[in-house]
Amino acid sequence: MKDISSQPPSNSNNSRHASIVEMLSTPPAIPQQPPSNVELEAISLSRTGSSASLDSQMSATTSCLTKVHTQKWQHIPLSQLIEQNKLIFVDAAISVEEAFNTLVRHNLTSVPVEQFPGDMNCFTFDYNDLNSYLLLVLNKIQVNDPQVARDCQMGKPVPVGKIVKLTPKNQFHKLREVDNLTTAMSLLGSGVHRVAITDPASTQIRGVLSQRRLTKYLWDNARQFSNLQPLLNSSLKELGIGVLNSHTAPTSRQSRVISIQGEEQLIMALFKMHTERISSIAVVDHQGNLLGNISVTDVKHVTRTSQYPLLHNTCRHFISVILNSRGLEMGKDSFPIFHVYPSSSLARTLAKLVATKAHRLWIVQPENSGSSASSSSLAAPSPQSIPISTQASSSSDHENSGRSGSPISVKSLEESSPTTSTPLFEKEYRTGKLIGVVSLTDILGLLARRQTEHTQVDPQAARRQRGSVGV
Repeated sequence: MKDISSQPPSNSNNSRHASIVEMLSTPPAIPQQPPSNVELEAISLSRTGSSASLDSQMSATTSCLTKVHTQKWQHIPLSQLIEQNKLIFVDAAISVEEAFNTLVRHNLTSVPVEQFPGDMNCFTFDYNDLNSYLLLVLNKIQVNDPQVARDCQMGKPVPVGKIVKLTPKNQFHKLREVDNLTTAMSLLGSGVHRVAITDPASTQIRGVLSQRRLTKYLWDNARQFSNLQPLLNSSLKELGIGVLNSHTAPTSRQSRVISIQGEEQLIMALFKMHTERISSIAVVDHQGNLLGNISVTDVKHVTRTSQYPLLHNTCRHFISVILNSRGLEMGKDSFPIFHVYPSSSLARTLAKLVATKAHRLWIVQPENSGSSASSSSLAAPSPQSIPISTQASSSSDHENSGRSGSPISVKSLEESSPTTSTPLFEKEYRTGKLIGVVSLTDILGLLARRQTEHTQVDPQAARRQRGSVGV
């Protein structure tokens, strides 16, 4: 894979921010390990040998310092992926609000809900459940428990243990920490969002492995796994994963491209995510161009009564609210890139999924499709986000190829042009026409089929079990 991180930009200017092209590179470098005592002794002996040249001594030292133990990712035990201090349970009797505060406080996307201490078959509470709870409060959905519905609408505390049973879920799969990644890949690649990791006797849960956690682990350590390189260098089109053409009927193993118009109300986006069993939805303009992404995690922006007016404003407006919030948290205006192209490499796609912490990226056909192939083989490092700075621009940038003008600021997203019928947001941030989607499930399913004995993994299996009709 070509690494451009060391190449000078075409327009060298130390005062400007690095463009997105300059930020895109290969997987993160592996930290150099100090030489062992045995290696240091060997270097010392070589220095005293009369026949050893200075060049050979330096070569030996460099070899020791940069030596990497390469191995196959399939053999990695699950114990290596357990995040210390990340296993947090909540009691089924606590309120939904308390469970939500736990997610926020510990920066989690889900948390196991115990009916009793040591519950090995517990449900998990996540942002999909929070979205369902909000829709219940607003009397937008019906459930089989009338008492829960009444309590929600009357503002009474509702036990989280009851809410998690109202939305379709897969069984809580459990794997032992001595099992390897092959088995976990087959489950997560079938659409299961997370699995529990137990002790060898399967009597105690040690951790939870999610699709996102596994993807980040593979990306962060991609340099160690040489067998990943051919796939990382291949484009989404070459690999045939995800949906690359929304006009073609999806196969039994493909997701559907689900979107909503930017001028529709936010409450309709939340309702659509609930009914389609999806965790994010694409926002498009009237021409089908991708405007942005709304995720169930964004529900946290409308959990207070004072924020309820947002629910009846447009999805386009809500995207500007999300960006403003992110700008305040990060200290600068930014716009995460939630889209890729059919020509984008798997490496670039993985990098964006890790950087944006998303479960899916939208595949677009850029307006200027002729420029789309110029940087398709590039892949991003693993920063916490991939922002487009308001000062960064590059006419040759693949990510900017479908947009007119320079990147816009958060403030301008909330403005509309008084002289035209097209909002400024839609005029200036137009990534390209939405044609497909690729998810973590698609990628993990590909890895399972291509590099494990689980060659028949179906990425839609778990979704069908949940009664899902979407991604």
